[in-house]
Amino acid sequence: MTAEKFSDYLKDELPYRLTHVLIQDMREGLHISQCFLVKQKTQRSTRNGEPYLELVLADRSGTIPARAWAEATQRYGSQFEEGDFVFVEGSTETYRNSLQLIVKTIRRLESYEHESGKIPGFDPALLVPTSERDPDEMWAELKGLIAEIEPPPLRQLTENLVEENREAVRKFPAAIQYHHAYLGGLLEHTLEVARGVARFCDDFPDLNRGLAIAGAILHDIGKVRELENPIAPHHSLSGQLIGHLLLGRDMVREAAEKLTWPDPRLPELLEHIIISHHGTLEFGAAIVPKTPEAIAVYHFDNLSAKLNMVRLHIERDTEQGDFTDWHKLLGRKFFKGKLIEG
Repeated sequence: MTAEKFSDYLKDELPYRLTHVLIQDMREGLHISQCFLVKQKTQRSTRNGEPYLELVLADRSGTIPARAWAEATQRYGSQFEEGDFVFVEGSTETYRNSLQLIVKTIRRLESYEHESGKIPGFDPALLVPTSERDPDEMWAELKGLIAEIEPPPLRQLTENLVEENREAVRKFPAAIQYHHAYLGGLLEHTLEVARGVARFCDDFPDLNRGLAIAGAILHDIGKVRELENPIAPHHSLSGQLIGHLLLGRDMVREAAEKLTWPDPRLPELLEHIIISHHGTLEFGAAIVPKTPEAIAVYHFDNLSAKLNMVRLHIERDTEQGDFTDWHKLLGRKFFKGKLIEG
């Protein structure tokens, strides 16, 4: 079982010894005394009217649902919020074939305990789910794909939007939950889609390569306005009321007005990719894809999201045998057995 001593980072600054078991390594029946990031916090009531907290706690390896029943809720419920780093004591158990953490005590780490510089060497990223890929390498690869885009105004538009939102593109998750829901997830997902589309264009030269790559890179650019607080993401007001497809379309439209185009239809074709990349109206597309490039982006976006969900489900699964537990969203079990090599 993997264990990392946070006391190596916190020295003697905390009144308790920290030995961290990664969420991905947790099993039923463990006593837990360690730090987490609070991703979600919701207060609910039991059938008897007693309050309890429904939580999602995180470290860099993933998330775990948690419950704080009435006594713990009344004592600690007002002492922390979403996005806080907290110290938790509790135990793990299985409920409906899923692991969860029952919280006995939970208290927020005071600002002096985790602010950079006040505790030498403490890195909050140790508690934050993060892409396994190096962000600098992904960024360089993305910039390389942008350099391939033709014509020049389309390349300049893509470059401008990515650079103007550099910090958010590098840091934001691709979603609040489900797929690439970790720091750097937006960049990782964007690169997966763009790389897949670029390779596909090599085999299908009838596609407008520049348009397809630009659409792949910018298909989720509206996420930088849709989401707030990448560590514990939630929807902004415009994210709730408008959504990232139309927010992204507006960003492209604003940027396109500053450039001169050889064909004025090109920016509209790029807008179409963005507002149609969910594929069908029932899944949130503003319109169905009506160009080959839009269809390509839709399928590679869907493929990237689905395979990320499957990978994480397999990695976190605790079922015995060759198949995982049931995936509620995808509606199936997945084969996780190891093939015999030779």
